[in-house]
Amino acid sequence: MRKFLKGLALGTCVAVASAVTFAGCGGGGDPGEQVDKDGFTIIRFWNGFTGADGQAMDRIVENFNAENSEKLKVKVVADKIPWDTLFTKITTTSSNLKAAPHIVAMSASRISGMQAKGVLTPMTGIEEYLGVDGGEYIEAAWNGGVLGDGVRYGFPIDVHPTAMYYNKDIVSEDEIPTTWEEFYEVSLSKTQNGVYGWAVPSMYSITKDVFLNMLYTAGGTVLDADRNPVYNSAAGVAAAERLYNYVHGENPISLKDVGAGGDETLFIQGKSAFYFDGPWVINTFGLFDNENSNIGVAPCPSSVGGKNKNFAGSHQFTLMKNTVTTDKTRNLCYTFMRYVNEHSLEWAEGGQVPALKSIHQTEEYKALTPLKAFTDMAEYSTLGEIDYEYWYECYNGMGVAVSNAISNIAKPKNALDKGVKDFKDWLVDENL
Repeated sequence: MRKFLKGLALGTCVAVASAVTFAGCGGGGDPGEQVDKDGFTIIRFWNGFTGADGQAMDRIVENFNAENSEKLKVKVVADKIPWDTLFTKITTTSSNLKAAPHIVAMSASRISGMQAKGVLTPMTGIEEYLGVDGGEYIEAAWNGGVLGDGVRYGFPIDVHPTAMYYNKDIVSEDEIPTTWEEFYEVSLSKTQNGVYGWAVPSMYSITKDVFLNMLYTAGGTVLDADRNPVYNSAAGVAAAERLYNYVHGENPISLKDVGAGGDETLFIQGKSAFYFDGPWVINTFGLFDNENSNIGVAPCPSSVGGKNKNFAGSHQFTLMKNTVTTDKTRNLCYTFMRYVNEHSLEWAEGGQVPALKSIHQTEEYKALTPLKAFTDMAEYSTLGEIDYEYWYECYNGMGVAVSNAISNIAKPKNALDKGVKDFKDWLVDENL
C-alpha cells in the first residue's frame, strides 16, 4: 500500500483526486450533506481542544481550508465545545442536522460508549482510502479506534501518556528515578524545609492515571476478560497503598489535602521536586521556548522497556452517523483526517505526541526535546480495556475510589473494594 508520508505534495494530489472521484456519489439533497450558498460542502468538526493544542488545531484547520477549499469545494468549520458538554450535545443535536457535526474528536475511552448510543458510523474503507496500515502508527492508538466486533470507529490523532516533570534545581540528572522504589527514596530525600517530593493531589484526574500506570506496569488491569472490574486486585491494592503512604505513611513525601491544581502550583513555586501530567503542560511551562528552563521531563517510573505497559489516552477522529451519509461527505472527512496527520508536527508543537510514527523520526520533531519522554512511553502504552461500553463509568468510579484512599476517607483496599461494588450495583440498578 502507498505509504502515508512520501511527501506532502503527493499526499495532497491523491487526496484531491480521491475527493473528486467521489464527488458525485450519494447525490445532492441528502439531509446529512451541508452545502452553503456558494456550493461549498461544509464539514463540521467538533473538539474540546483548548490551550496550545487548541491553537495548533485551529491553525491546521485554517491551513487546510486555505489550501483545499477552492479545489475541493469544501470548508471545515471547527467548533470548540468543553469535553463534558460535547458528549451531551452529540446526542441532543442529532435531529438538527444543520447544526450537527460530521467529525468529532474524542478520547478513545469514549468511543465504545458513544457507539452503543448509536451516534457513530463505522469508518468504512478508511485504511484503503488513505493507503495506511497499523505499522505506521503507535500500536495502542491504532487499535484504540477498533471495537471488539473488529469494526473501526476511530482514527488516531495522538497518544498522551502521563510523564514525570522534575525540578532541576532540586533533582540532579543522576537522581532521576526509573522505578517507583527509586522515586520514593529520591522524594523522601528531598522532603525537608518546606519542600516535598511530590504534592499528591487527592481530587485531580491525574492521580488516577498515576494509579493506572502503577497498576498496568505491575501486570494488573481495570477489567478482566469477562469485563468484571478487578482493579481491587493485589496489584491494585499495592498501587493504592503506595499512593496512600506517600501522604499518610510513617515517612510521607507529600503534604495532606492537596486540592485540584495545588500540585502544579507547589511545583511551580519550587516546593515539590516532582509533578505528573500530560504533554500539554509542556507549553504551560514554556519548555519548547526555554532550553535553560529548570524543569525537566522524564518517563513515569517503571513505564518504559521490557514488558512494561503504561496507561495513556488517545484522541481519535470519529464520524457521526446522522450527518456522514454519503460517500462524498465521508471521503471529504477522510481527506481532512489525512491532512491533520500529515501536519503532525504542528500538533506536536501544540503539546501532543502524534500517533503517526514517521513524524517522530524527523529532525524537527526530535528538536522538540521535552516530548521525548512522552514519545518513549507511547511505544509501551495501553489505553486499557476501552472496547467495553461502560469503561468510562468504571474508570471514573475507580478514580473516586483512589481519591477516597488518598484523602483517607477509606483505607486503600476498602476504597477499591467499594468502588468495584458501586460499579456493579450501578449496572444492576440501570439494568445493564
